[in-house]
Amino acid sequence: MSDWRLLDTGILSGAENMALDDVILECRAEHQTPNTLRFLQFKPSTVLVGYHQSVEQEVRVSFCKDNDVEVNRRVTGGGTILFTPTCLGWEIFADKTTQGVNELRKDLGKLAAFISNGAVLGLKKLGVDAEFRPKNDIEVNGRKISGTGGTERGDSFMYQGTLLIDFDVDLMLRSLRIPVEKLKDKEIDSVKERVTCLKWELGYVPPLDEIKTAFREGFEEILGADLKSSGLFPVEESMFKKRLPYFKSDEWVQMVRRPENTAGQVSAMKKTPGGLIRVSLALDVPGKFIISSFITGDFQVFPQRAIMDLEARLKDASTDTDVITKIVHDFFNETSTRVFGIEPDDFVGLIL
Repeated sequence: MSDWRLLDTGILSGAENMALDDVILECRAEHQTPNTLRFLQFKPSTVLVGYHQSVEQEVRVSFCKDNDVEVNRRVTGGGTILFTPTCLGWEIFADKTTQGVNELRKDLGKLAAFISNGAVLGLKKLGVDAEFRPKNDIEVNGRKISGTGGTERGDSFMYQGTLLIDFDVDLMLRSLRIPVEKLKDKEIDSVKERVTCLKWELGYVPPLDEIKTAFREGFEEILGADLKSSGLFPVEESMFKKRLPYFKSDEWVQMVRRPENTAGQVSAMKKTPGGLIRVSLALDVPGKFIISSFITGDFQVFPQRAIMDLEARLKDASTDTDVITKIVHDFFNETSTRVFGIEPDDFVGLIL
């Protein structure tokens, strides 16, 4: 078994938790800290948009401001979630050569299943018959109890999940804007039939320490890890203090990239097996070229900055079908970009 750090950062704000995600991943990538399992909680309740999402499109901002619900942005992709104090987050920070990971890292689906099985084992230890559901959920009898996702930096990665201990359906529906495409699959009246939580499954809420112990043991079994409790390293504490103001700022939270109003604008969206994609283009109509492109959605992409790199390639490109097709396909062929459940032609179709 290999030595890992068990890091429990307790209850923090959304900005503090997101800053720590960035810091812990950075320090792991620079080989300054060991592989880590982190437990985290949020107070006040926090809406977290995925890295590539627009706050205005995903969040009922006015409601959140009026009801003490913080809004922030994850360093990982995926969809928008509500993190209440009755949720427990778990996160894996590790080197890509970690046991079981190195062989799977090129297959995101298998990697997600492998790591998520640590949480599945934890739930089973609590008496909940959970299982992994592709592409990145954990379910109980077809009802979602945990969502997962990740990102990478250098030769390290982060993979995280949420556990619904109790579930405030009303707060979620009032805090989040659910796209029309999703309403077809998740009718508001049937939310409770699609989602579950520990309290609903067991009829009571186990002590938090009992939940954490079960998850700790589950991840130890899956990862072949010996988890030893420890706090933040001095380098992490120093970096956290420096980066926290940025993660509280609009520059981070409102990282909304929209076409300028002066440009000709077109937009399109599509629901794919990998998630919802929105593409907005600012066009020079007479010149038939793209001034700027803005790609958002609840998909998961590795590496994190890949979408911005694709947008950069599309800048000033001709709107000719063959040109766009070549740019997109060349981008995916020439880079290590990987996207859950989405093909290059999905992007091509939306751009055209």
